[in-house]
Amino acid sequence: MMMANQFWAERTHSQALFATGADSLSWQQAMQQIAVLSQYLSGQSVKRAGLYFDDAAYFAIALLACVQAGVDVYLPASLSDDNCVWLEQTVDIYLADEVTNKLAIPTLPVSEWAALGCAEVNCYFVNNIAVVLQTSGSTGVAKLINKNWHELCLEAQILATTLPATMIQDRPIVLGSVSVQHMYGLSFRIMLSLYLGLPIYRQRLFFPEVLLVTSQTYRNVIWVSSPTLLHTLRLSHDVSLAQGHVVAVISAGGVLAQTSKAFLLEHICPNVVEIYGSTETGAVGYRGDQSYWQFFQDVRHRVDENGLVIQSPRCATEQILADAIVEYENGFELLGRLDRIIKLADKRISLMQLENKLMTHEWVADIHILKHPEGTHLAAWVALNDVGIQAWRQQGRKQVILQLKEWLAGSQEKIALPRHWRFTTALPRNAQSKLNPVDVQQAILQPVTQPVVLDQKAVAADEYWLRIQVPLDLVYFRGHFDAFHLVPGVIQIKWIIELLQRCSWLTQMPLQMENLKFQHFLRPADVVELVFKRDCIRRKISFQCLMHDKKISSGRLVIPDSESHVL
Repeated sequence: MMMANQFWAERTHSQALFATGADSLSWQQAMQQIAVLSQYLSGQSVKRAGLYFDDAAYFAIALLACVQAGVDVYLPASLSDDNCVWLEQTVDIYLADEVTNKLAIPTLPVSEWAALGCAEVNCYFVNNIAVVLQTSGSTGVAKLINKNWHELCLEAQILATTLPATMIQDRPIVLGSVSVQHMYGLSFRIMLSLYLGLPIYRQRLFFPEVLLVTSQTYRNVIWVSSPTLLHTLRLSHDVSLAQGHVVAVISAGGVLAQTSKAFLLEHICPNVVEIYGSTETGAVGYRGDQSYWQFFQDVRHRVDENGLVIQSPRCATEQILADAIVEYENGFELLGRLDRIIKLADKRISLMQLENKLMTHEWVADIHILKHPEGTHLAAWVALNDVGIQAWRQQGRKQVILQLKEWLAGSQEKIALPRHWRFTTALPRNAQSKLNPVDVQQAILQPVTQPVVLDQKAVAADEYWLRIQVPLDLVYFRGHFDAFHLVPGVIQIKWIIELLQRCSWLTQMPLQMENLKFQHFLRPADVVELVFKRDCIRRKISFQCLMHDKKISSGRLVIPDSESHVL
């Protein structure tokens, strides 16, 4: 293991650039900062440090400084109240991009690193520190996963086997949409990049448009992303920006739909690598242009009634992945989690198989299928893409459901067809492509009655601005507006009043409406701007609902005298 760490250090030390992005940082500058920070941590007798960074370069510097100083690292998934309590009870210091007032422990933001002085540079990182990560698992409740530095180094070595040497000779920039606070981002954006001597793009790229534009900036790039983002790529995006620049796409954290993989291969680059594994096990298998998954060479496995059991030098104790697989001579096929293979009327049904089939439909961007929480039938939560949204607007909910059921019926028994459907423009997956069980329950059980507030702000003391989107599955569409969905005027007024109450401009019902006009239809997935202006003297609030250059509706509310404390 010592030799592996020395080899890793020598590989990274030989590179001219440590990270790139908004600002470039040379390897020499980074090594000096690592040495200074390591010296400071040792001088303060720090044993445990919490790290939370958006900037991948500063994250890597802090991590390597902790390795040199022998300081265990704790990586919160977010700065939620629960995680702040966890950090306060666990670590001696908090290292981060910026100052936070949420923690009652010593903090050291990047802005204070320059004042720490100088130190002698040491290019070796051999202390086998603990690295503690958080993962939501399948329950949505955070749990702690213990790794160590040696395991992370081995992870980088094994992952490097998925990228041919000819691909990395020109040192492509590693662009990532995944957080370095989690195993996927840590392994690929940080550890693999350092091991191969590849420059790291420092900022996380959340949106496909930004990923495409950034790719054009560099000669060669590698994408490290999740299916959540990759599934959103469409020809409506300017994919030409990335063509000729992307040498590989690495996807992990969930199942990459075959339609999305085919799109990437045709329009982005000829090398798409899928990684299978978990935070507990690390990377278990990979798939490039093969039909079946391949186990990494250091992985030992067996299958029992609990699923796939894994052991490797990167997870010393056996770990159970509750996945069903079928093995063949030339690889294995993933059937999905055992808890996603259910029985209905004595029939075994793979929810993952249903999802994969629906993902091949031209209308579907994302999907989650489950057994209905209050019944024995299946429920489907579907995110429609642009083409699907147009079909929804033109044909209506019933026709969309009918055609999706027909798409499934060709390969599935009737009992496997979902009876409950909920539609949206995007599923709220986290950085690991997982859904919060609470969100799933709410989506299936609660009718959609409110608009989605995308943005809002007080423009001035008497002017408020919001940007909202009309939900696809608004309950008010059903019935009278079943074939041609539109938001009734009375519902628009209801939303206006409720949004005014939410921004504390209104606590009671208005006395009356004046100059009320409805000039254009408000339809599913429409994104509109709402502008509220109040006249304290005349005791009136005016509103305008705008979409691009069109006025959808407008009017004035007359406010009761008792609302004086609001105005």
